[in-house]
Amino acid sequence: MVKSKKIYAFVANKNIMKKILSILFYLIPATAFLQPSTDATAPYYQNLGYPNIKLRLPDSTTIYTKENLPKDKTVVIIFFSPECEHCQAEATAMIEKKDSLQNLFMAWNANMVDDFSHVKEFYYKYGFDKFSNIVLGKEIDYYLPLFYRIENTPYAAVYKNGKLFAEFRNSLSLENLIAINYNTYKPIIDYSVYKPQPVVIEPQKPVKKKKKKRSR
Repeated sequence: MVKSKKIYAFVANKNIMKKILSILFYLIPATAFLQPSTDATAPYYQNLGYPNIKLRLPDSTTIYTKENLPKDKTVVIIFFSPECEHCQAEATAMIEKKDSLQNLFMAWNANMVDDFSHVKEFYYKYGFDKFSNIVLGKEIDYYLPLFYRIENTPYAAVYKNGKLFAEFRNSLSLENLIAINYNTYKPIIDYSVYKPQPVVIEPQKPVKKKKKKRSR
């Protein structure tokens, strides 16, 4: 009987630990994904306005640029890959909650290395062609990854009144987008005053070897 109690206690503690670890698994990345790039040389810190996007739209001929972005709406610049499973999941979730995102204008930018046929397939698969507040295309130049220092997809930069308002790295929370749509989202950083501190690596001085004294 004592042995069975010990086994039960061990299993219970193990299950508790699993729950704690699972919570930490979601909390830690969520915090990390909200953090901006700390690279002080990233171009978007020098220019908080719209990026100089150039997208080839699914009709294969139209080129969409930053001049086409609306000036009177909250704009979400999304960098994605049609092969990215997280991007596919985000697209599915957005379509399901489209009525809660109607005040946002979203520009989906596929990487220039992506196959254009896959970009077009993504566009029609998720019904983006039926929405006036969504534009999707493939980058002509390798621009956004350098501009924002993007390492993974999806990435999103949110602009209000033409100025950077918030950014999300590696994760695009639908809950956050809905809050932005209804003007209830509070960004963790004010980009108009935030100045990232560059990481300075001090050069290491060579270690001088001590000369061994000669024995007389």
